[in-house]
Amino acid sequence: MSHEKVPLREIYLLMQLARAWDLRFENLFRTGAVKKWYSSVGNEAVTTAAGLALEPGDALASLHRDVGAIFAHYLDLPALFPDLVPPRRVRRDSRGDPREHLYGLACQMMGKADGYTAGHDRSYHFGHIDEPHGILHVGMISHLGAMIPVAAGLALAMKLRGEGRAAINFIGDGGTSTGDFHEALNQAAVMRLPFVLVIENNHYAFSTPEREQYACRKLIDRAIGYGVAGESVDGGDPAAVWLTVRRALARARRGEGPTLIEANLVRLRGHSEGDDSMDVVPVEERERFIRGDPMGRFEAAAIAAGALRPEEVESIGSGIHQLLIEVTDRAREAAEPEPGTRPVFAVCAAASERARTAPKPLDPAPTRAMAPPAGATYIDAIARALREEMERDPMVILLGQDIAAYGGAFKATRGLLERFGPGRVMNTTLAESAAIGIASGAALLGYRPVVEMQFADFISCAFNQVVNVAAKMFYRWEAPVPLVIRCPSGGGAAAGPFHSQNPEAWFLHVPGLKVVAPSTPRDALGLLKAAIRDPNPVLFFEHKSLYRRLREELPAEEVLVPLGAARTAREGSDASVITYGWCVHHALAAAAKLEGEGISIEVIDLRTLCPLDEEAVLASVKKTGKALIVHEAPLTGGFGGELAARIADQAFESLDGPVRRLAFPDTPVPFHARLEAAAMPDAEKIAAALRDLVGY
Repeated sequence: MSHEKVPLREIYLLMQLARAWDLRFENLFRTGAVKKWYSSVGNEAVTTAAGLALEPGDALASLHRDVGAIFAHYLDLPALFPDLVPPRRVRRDSRGDPREHLYGLACQMMGKADGYTAGHDRSYHFGHIDEPHGILHVGMISHLGAMIPVAAGLALAMKLRGEGRAAINFIGDGGTSTGDFHEALNQAAVMRLPFVLVIENNHYAFSTPEREQYACRKLIDRAIGYGVAGESVDGGDPAAVWLTVRRALARARRGEGPTLIEANLVRLRGHSEGDDSMDVVPVEERERFIRGDPMGRFEAAAIAAGALRPEEVESIGSGIHQLLIEVTDRAREAAEPEPGTRPVFAVCAAASERARTAPKPLDPAPTRAMAPPAGATYIDAIARALREEMERDPMVILLGQDIAAYGGAFKATRGLLERFGPGRVMNTTLAESAAIGIASGAALLGYRPVVEMQFADFISCAFNQVVNVAAKMFYRWEAPVPLVIRCPSGGGAAAGPFHSQNPEAWFLHVPGLKVVAPSTPRDALGLLKAAIRDPNPVLFFEHKSLYRRLREELPAEEVLVPLGAARTAREGSDASVITYGWCVHHALAAAAKLEGEGISIEVIDLRTLCPLDEEAVLASVKKTGKALIVHEAPLTGGFGGELAARIADQAFESLDGPVRRLAFPDTPVPFHARLEAAAMPDAEKIAAALRDLVGY
């Protein structure tokens, strides 16, 4: 790539703009116009050059010190600086008035209604998926390292679409210690994804020096361990950065996999404005950092190379300063956000146009009807739902540990690799966070990933990706994330405390997620198909004890069960049991037993826990006057407490007895079958609780 002409003039203009932007907002922070500021002073040579190295349609995943890359990705430089950048260097489709982009970004920094997230998230926590104009940008969350799997997921989507695009992500030296850094880089290497990860190494993580962060000689040495290309570059030399990133992107597009780049920087600011983290930097090191300021170095280099005339320097600086004064003054006068501009539940109501029109993968499956087996088991229904949705929609892809040739831990995906190929059924490494993060990234580009957890218990390893990345994307910048996470859950198999949990309540507290727990093969089929078509992240809990325990005749025609609709599994008049999953069958057995005693029990199968069919629950309780809530998860903090509160609040006048709960005791699930059975809610325990409630 050394023959390429480095765009020195564009780099210089963007570096000046990025530096002036930071200085302007540092001043606004001191005057109270912005609440928090993370300066990128000193990082400009890396971020602007890397951003300019991208091509139309490449993806940028940025952090809080990457405004230079954001400017390079969003702004039409000839339109912004018509007298300074020749039109012949326009590299992208038209992307709108650059002054309006700067205004929108300034509003974003101030939390104004005209900001990219309309005040719903802060600073650089925004993104755009605007493929017609070549803008693919996924902003950060505050948990550093968390967006590396998501960026790798964007790269996976690009690889599947075969369009010769690539994704780039940035991470600080501190962030290289996170689990997501290691998980995602390893998974990207195994999948040979078109992915470039740039480490902005300023040698301090907040206040922690590099000697206390890692023991390797250089961070780039880690590339060897992951089997990816690695390059080290002077982060104060933007020409070198541009050439290095261009080489990495070229490797990515050729199918040669990821590249890890370590850009060594100077540190000219603390972690954030107003902290004293620079005080830990020794005086002599601070002086060396100041001497290495990339702005002065590159200005001299650009003049020496003839890309910049000395007499232009002052006018460029004053012009940019005046531009930013105008933009930020306008933003300061912009409207504050109004409540109610995002749905309270913060989920996407409909599929995005992007998801409907995204290019097909390289190996689409032929669409043809498949007759269901007679007397299908629950696992048969899961397998049928996956097969039918993959046939119907070539954007449906499967990821998970051992799901390809092996067919998954419970054989739900058996035969799908042979039918749909390795571009649609993909093994992942033993790294749940990477799997779900990569799936989220692919979902942003219109794919509909279904990720299998071998056991629901293991989703704790990916908690951040579920609750802070996937769940909040629509709330933050209205990005649909059509992702399903299949979670084999529950006890009854004497599998002990780490393979038997029912963790659904962990996620019911998180706005932006949907939670489903079917109890029958038919509902497993119809609800999974609906979940895959839903534009939001869905946690799909499949009780393992149901997999092969019962059979049900399934119709040959398509079965779809809407999310958020409960069913009355049994009519009754004396008391209502509200439950879901395996406990539905225990409740039905208890109701059958009590019928012989003259007690009429109604059983409500919730099917979907979020969104909750509150109307069905309240109607049943108002009809019978009594309610018993049953779930296998532990009592304290379980979903039953929420249900009891809603019933007491909205059906109090109809109650003629207390709202009771029956659940697993507040203990881990024991290993021995006898100990486990003693703790499980079952038909006998439910019948006893109902006798007591009806006789109250």
